[in-house]
Order: sequence, then structure tokens, then C-alpha cells
Amino acid sequence: MKIYKSRNPNKFKIGALFVMQVIFGALPAVLFILFAFDKMHAAADSPEGAAGFSNYIGAYVSAAAIVLCALAYFILGRRYNVLLSGIKGEKSLEKIARRHKNEYDIFLNCPIQYKKNRSEIDMIMLGKKGLIIVEVKNHSGTISGSDSDEKWSQYKHYRDGKTTEGEMKNPIKQITRQRDILKSILHAQGIDIWIDSVVYFSNPIIRLKLSLKSKSSYVCAGEKELEEFIAGYSSPKQLSSEDIKKIRDILRSLV
Repeated sequence: MKIYKSRNPNKFKIGALFVMQVIFGALPAVLFILFAFDKMHAAADSPEGAAGFSNYIGAYVSAAAIVLCALAYFILGRRYNVLLSGIKGEKSLEKIARRHKNEYDIFLNCPIQYKKNRSEIDMIMLGKKGLIIVEVKNHSGTISGSDSDEKWSQYKHYRDGKTTEGEMKNPIKQITRQRDILKSILHAQGIDIWIDSVVYFSNPIIRLKLSLKSKSSYVCAGEKELEEFIAGYSSPKQLSSEDIKKIRDILRSLV
């Protein structure tokens, strides 16, 4: 058994976003210095009226540029934090994967595509007990929702008593779509097997209030719950060595 890992494009995106944040964070200070220098230069070389008009235009342009830089910095910062949170969740998943590499072939960050439908599965576990796909989320706070909801609610509670409310896309629908794409890929190769799916919330500060009816999608809160699921897992029909080899070859062609 072995771990196969695809290159994660989000790591490059995080690096690029960090550099862009530094640039947009420093740019307002640079603009202010340039404006101050231009103001002193204009005051020394221009008549009072012309200098006043020039200063007015320069101040307006500089202020607008600083506001735009601050807005860009804020937007980039939010995207950076989202991707960084995802990377932390994937690291937690990889740590768990290494504990089970003797029982399963494990595929991390596996890109999948069938016709025009494409996605990426955080982890696929292939072994005699069956085939499991895992989607990791690093959200914190209280998460509530059901199978049928398009979005789930997220409530974050802070030490000062403040509570914020947000939304996240229903990960059950996301992983169901991933499972359907993977089943289509395997079915096209003459393989028809049961696939179980797990949504794993890796953040230790998590509380779930979910109403789930699906019998093929599971949700685990924390590392302990996922480990317990894997330890007790067995699909309705176990896979033969021949099945495992065929599926392994297909999955290896994807990573």
C-alpha cells in the first residue's frame, strides 16, 4: 500500500497572495511619501494659485489610490485566509493518511474529470474493506444544516461574547457530486462498486448541529471521529485483489 499525492495548486496561490498583500500594504505609504515630496516641490516652484490647484488634484488622486489599495488588501487577505485554512485542514488529513498507509492505497488532492464534470477529491482510500472519499473542511464554530440545504449556517463565538454568522456551501452536496464523477470514471472502465463519502471537519473548535438522512455520506467532527470511522469501516461488499489493482491503476493515472 502507498500514498499518492498530487501537486496542490493552492500552495502557489497562497504564496502569490502573500506577495500581493505585501505590495498593496506598502503601496499607500509609498504614495503618501510621493505626494508629500510632490507637494513640497510644487510649493517651491509654482505660483500660489497653481500650486493650490495642483495640490488639490494630487491629494484627490492619492486618496483614491490609497482607498483602492486598502480595498485590494482586504479582499486579498480574506482569500489568503480561506486558502490557508484549507491547507491546514489538508495537513491534518495527510497526518491521518500516514497512519493508514499499510491498510489502504491513499490518494491525496486527486483531480477527477468525467466529460465536462471535474472536481478534486481531498483523499481517496482504497483497500480490501472498500473505497472511501474524504472532503476536509477547516471551519470553526457551530455548523448547522441538512442534506437538502444549499448552504449551511456557521456561527462563530468569541471570548468577548460576540457572535458572527456566516454561510458555507453544503459539503454533502459537494462530496456527492465528487462521488458521482468518480463512479462514472470507474463505470466507464467496467467497474461498479460502492463508494462511501465522509466530510471531515478538522478544526478542533467545531460543533455540529446537522440533520442528515443520507446513508452513504458521513460527517466527522475532529480527528478522533474520523479515526473511529476508518477503524470500524467496511463496505457492503469487500474488494478483491484484482478489483483493487484495477482501481489503483485508474486512480494513479489521475494524479
